[in-house]
Amino acid sequence: MKKKIPALILSVFLLAAGSCSYRRSTLPEKSPVPSGTVQPKRNTPGRSPNPTGPKGPDRLTKSDQQAVEENVNGRDVSEDEQITDQAESMKTTQKDTGVSQKEIKQMESEKSGRVNDVESPEILQEYHTQLPDEISEDLRYTNYNLTYDYFLITSGQEVPIRQSPDPAAAVVCMATDGEKPALLRKVRGKSTEGSDIWYVVSFREDGSVRTGYLPSSAGTVRRFQFDKMLSALRSLQQQISQGKLNHISNYKNANGAPPKKNEAATDEFGIRIYQSAPGYDRPDTHSGFRYVPDGILVRILGESGDFYRVFVNTFGKELYVPKKYINPDHALSKATHVIIVDRSQQNQAAFELSGKEIRMVSYTLATTGLKSPTSYETPLGAYQAIEKKDRFEYLKDGSDEIAGYAPFAIRFCGGAYIHGVPVNYVEKNGWQVDPGVQEYLQTIGTFPRSHMCVRNYSSHAEFLYHWMDLTNGAILVIE
Repeated sequence: MKKKIPALILSVFLLAAGSCSYRRSTLPEKSPVPSGTVQPKRNTPGRSPNPTGPKGPDRLTKSDQQAVEENVNGRDVSEDEQITDQAESMKTTQKDTGVSQKEIKQMESEKSGRVNDVESPEILQEYHTQLPDEISEDLRYTNYNLTYDYFLITSGQEVPIRQSPDPAAAVVCMATDGEKPALLRKVRGKSTEGSDIWYVVSFREDGSVRTGYLPSSAGTVRRFQFDKMLSALRSLQQQISQGKLNHISNYKNANGAPPKKNEAATDEFGIRIYQSAPGYDRPDTHSGFRYVPDGILVRILGESGDFYRVFVNTFGKELYVPKKYINPDHALSKATHVIIVDRSQQNQAAFELSGKEIRMVSYTLATTGLKSPTSYETPLGAYQAIEKKDRFEYLKDGSDEIAGYAPFAIRFCGGAYIHGVPVNYVEKNGWQVDPGVQEYLQTIGTFPRSHMCVRNYSSHAEFLYHWMDLTNGAILVIE
């Protein structure tokens, strides 16, 4: 059964309830980066060193603007923090409730047709996503338990997990918005809220794995689309086998703003004009063109005057790009480190490639860009892993004032990064104080809430930051 899920479900904050408020373990420890750092003392250009001066930073210098990005949050990050505080207080974070894939495999091997000592009803579908045979598991990041198939709870309120697929059955536990229990089966039960479809889920409760039933109205099915990830990896490998790949380079329009088509911020394909290059139909600036985003991988097929003739595999199209937008010496000759972000499922995985061997080194949840009047979707396609920053600062919307920073960042398209949890500075007596790196947001892995960027748990962003090989690294965005 396919049902429509609202785009925003996490703006409803739950009241702290007694049921299950005791449950589960503690949150992961936060990064050891000390809090309380006073930002003007970090010797950052463009700030006033005088604590008696105007509140917030002065206007940024041109050089400082290169170290600062637009607001990375599609929605106010304080909303995410409030939702997270609620989850922490109720011990319903991923650290508290998650079940590992290994535990699910063990349950599957037992082939039990019973759930909580109640006979299972009619089974409509079994969920047992597996890694393709071509991919081996070599996990090096396992901070959070997560299964390949899971059920995202989107009800906007507490939902009872029941002993059987019956709205009158006994309650095993109460689940909350944003939880992601392991998904085992789709079954038919007694009708509730207009549907007789229920899902069998497993979750950690008081230190042990328990199982129960959720009605279809409680949320939506999610999974890791390893088949699509493998296809994307093979496509990249095939492209590279034909010769090196280059990428479009126009970070912050450093090589010149592309010509405008209209007054819109994007073209007819949804590609943002800012930080893109024009891709012409012919080697002529008077011909038709579309925008080709910074960072996207292209193959140089030849030259024609001031243009490179390129093939953009993401578009499946040949275009002519002015030479100033491509550095032919900066090439991807092989791909050994690849991150794949799944925009539709809000998750991602990282792979190491060596010859025909593919190893998955991590899989986790992610939050991608929100399409709205003030923010942009994370663009689909194949991108170069361009640069790393241990942190970058971002601006308040419609302002040149610094709002906060995001840690452990890998840039891949314009000002879009894979990064850790964004943190707003706290203003005290005219100074911006760093509250310290934050590890977790309950909204990661739910729905798009970022501004083009891909938000990760900070510990996973740190893992990727140290793991990624920029010389041989790529980032693929699928859906």
